[in-house]
Amino acid sequence: MTGLVGDRAAAISLFLLFIAGCLFVSMLASPDLQQGGGGFYTHPARSRPLRQGLALTGDFVSAAGVLYFCGIVAVAGYDGVFLIVAAALSPLLLKVWLAERLPGGPGRSLGDVLARRLPSGPARRAAGVATLVVSLPLLVAQLVPIGRITAALMGVPGRTGEITGIVLVGVLICACAGIGGVRGATLLQIGKAVALVVVAPLLAVLVLANFHWDYGELLTRAAQGSGAGDAYLAPGMLFGTGTTDRLDTLSLALTVLLGTAFLPHLLTRLSASPTVNAARRASSWAVLASCLLCATAAVTGYGIQALIDGETLREAGPRGGDNVLLLAAALDGGDPAGKAPPGTLLTFVSCVAFLIVLASAMVLLLAGSAAIVHDLGRDRHALSGHGPVPRRLRARTALLLVGGVCIGLAVTGRTANAQFWLTLSYTEAATVVLPGVAYSLLWRRFTVRGLRWCVHGGTLVTVVLLALSPAVSGSPHALVPDADWSLFPLHAPGLVSIPAAFLLGALGSLRRPDKGTPARPGPQEAEPVNATGTLRP
Repeated sequence: MTGLVGDRAAAISLFLLFIAGCLFVSMLASPDLQQGGGGFYTHPARSRPLRQGLALTGDFVSAAGVLYFCGIVAVAGYDGVFLIVAAALSPLLLKVWLAERLPGGPGRSLGDVLARRLPSGPARRAAGVATLVVSLPLLVAQLVPIGRITAALMGVPGRTGEITGIVLVGVLICACAGIGGVRGATLLQIGKAVALVVVAPLLAVLVLANFHWDYGELLTRAAQGSGAGDAYLAPGMLFGTGTTDRLDTLSLALTVLLGTAFLPHLLTRLSASPTVNAARRASSWAVLASCLLCATAAVTGYGIQALIDGETLREAGPRGGDNVLLLAAALDGGDPAGKAPPGTLLTFVSCVAFLIVLASAMVLLLAGSAAIVHDLGRDRHALSGHGPVPRRLRARTALLLVGGVCIGLAVTGRTANAQFWLTLSYTEAATVVLPGVAYSLLWRRFTVRGLRWCVHGGTLVTVVLLALSPAVSGSPHALVPDADWSLFPLHAPGLVSIPAAFLLGALGSLRRPDKGTPARPGPQEAEPVNATGTLRP
């Protein structure tokens, strides 16, 4: 990517103007300018279903997902499309099951969801831990590729450029999140979803136009470019064709399907819907938009392999986040590996990629800050929009703490395969959040001890299995490629860790009932609502 830009004055000017626009939107949405002060974590009231659906789509589609899913299709062919199908089904799970049960709550943190049927303090503390272990790796996965993209646009090469880009983008994201709060993040999420709905089909159309609208020719050229021939269009390119390799692909697909639907910030937004009908309609828009984006990602991924030479793709790294930008450079008529100035399409796609990262990272930062202040903190009213200014200052301080930790992790782990961070985050969401939410909503005997066993035990199982997997050692693209202590054969341990967390939650709840666990929601907790928004009896 460092060779993509030569005379870049116009590109830098447009990029800086775009950044200024994002800051301006955050300032307009700032809770400090709202009547009565507003709430730092308060979702916009009475959002229309289309607006809420676009925001949900933005929550579903992270920057890492957009950049790396296209890269996986380019490298793995059939297996990459299989993963994209799993990602497309995830919003459907949200619509069919979660939209019926989550609306009607405060919508400030995951703790608000779990505290509906469990003692508030212990449930919130467990929810805070779960939110942090899911959000931090996903936030690191956003910062690494956009740091490289920013360094390339600014013309700062090598290690220094990557570090500078990551730090500058991280500071800007912290500034936008601290200024705009949830309202600002929601506006940028909507803008991001609209931009994706425009840009993704545009790239797919341009790719197909290069092959005279012949999808078969596109697949043939992609298979030839991969060097694998017909095997590129058959299962097995991602991990292999053996039984264990097929299980590995299945495990990753299951992790993507369940982990995406149970990301804490997404559940928080859905729970803020006033009624079940509003949540259903918003979820329907999210399903349609996500399916469109996933379908175009399949075309774009094959286009990357067909239009970019193998050497350039290898230099970009395995399933690299630069692949979409390389494709934009090729469609612009330039040489992706050359030093020609960036064309209009490349600059535009770079700005959209930056918006995707900015919006996604803002939501993750706010989720982590809410987990610290609202769930792990002692002051349960720190999120109230009617509280004094120091409470909002406390929330922003927590946000800066989370942002600083993630910037440090992104800088130190910038050479790691970003798929590792995505796998860790999605596996944690499916292993820790899914059992806790499912049990708390469906099983009346579920206790705080069961929730703790889900969160802490599930996290331990995930970390241990990943540490012993080929994602960390024993493979060319592992975190430690020169060593081999891998004992667990799967890159994505969700096939084992998810059932293990469900089992731990059941054992913890059945071992001995917790004293003080209410048989029904307490008076201060949110009751389920029906389709009209009234309380269910």
